Amino acid sequence: MSIKQFTNPVLPGCADPDVIFYEGSYYLYATNTDMKDESEMGFKVYSSPDLVTWTCRGMALKAEDSWGEKNFWAPDIIYRDGIFYLSYSVEEHLCIATSRSPLGPFVQEKKEPLHPDTKEIDSHFFQDADGKWYLYFIRFFDSNQIWGAEMTDDLMGIKEDTLTRLLIPDTPWECHQWPVNEAPYMILHNGLYYLTYSGSHCESDYGSGYAVSDSPLGTYRKYEGNPILRSTKEMPGVGHHCITRSPDGQEMFIVYHRHFDGTRMSPRCVCVDRIHFEKQPEGPDILVVDGPTAEPQPCFF
Repeated sequence: MSIKQFTNPVLPGCADPDVIFYEGSYYLYATNTDMKDESEMGFKVYSSPDLVTWTCRGMALKAEDSWGEKNFWAPDIIYRDGIFYLSYSVEEHLCIATSRSPLGPFVQEKKEPLHPDTKEIDSHFFQDADGKWYLYFIRFFDSNQIWGAEMTDDLMGIKEDTLTRLLIPDTPWECHQWPVNEAPYMILHNGLYYLTYSGSHCESDYGSGYAVSDSPLGTYRKYEGNPILRSTKEMPGVGHHCITRSPDGQEMFIVYHRHFDGTRMSPRCVCVDRIHFEKQPEGPDILVVDGPTAEPQPCFF
């Protein structure tokens, strides 16, 4: 009996992916990097039984249902109490829309950004073990920096008095073409907070690393072995990832984008590989990516 295999990339025309597992299927939302016309302004949604074979299910959010008109980037999806929340940036401002279905339509009830006077991108929801929700995102200064805050109870905004700067680009691998820490994605493991992120300009030798804290809003210590996901000749421009689990919760997978090829960035495409924790004799467990892979490999399940 032959083993079913796949080869990265698994989905063309997409970048900045986020994935949710709901009622036996995976749903993926991403920046559209191969838009055919204005009717595709917003976010498409894709479904998959296995993280490898993806089917486009149409537009999850259309521009007409949101503040802003262009540059819809980096959606992030969660589910709470019968409602799906989609956080994203449009024209470099953060917005949140909701739907009763993972397929949409997602609609922004109040068509305005979280902070009209502040440019922000790459938002990410995170629920702590105590039930509190946090939002992580990027603000622009002399670099792209990661900030975080506790969310309001309705998940439509942040508690401004909790707003905290968490990470700034301060190592060489994070500063190719421009100093960048962006695309935050949080994992809680053994009581520690692993804030994963991408570094350097997305047009450069992009990559992903992480920092660890004992509190969701820091202080964070960057892993000395960063980046844990590194661009290669065969897999250029890898980064801006999310992390999801197998249906039984036993395995973790990193879903990320790569450049179209070694000569041009777009249309970018989505890839998937395994990621796992390795126990250490001393100190926190470390995160290890089994990739990026460009060769055929067995399907996950």
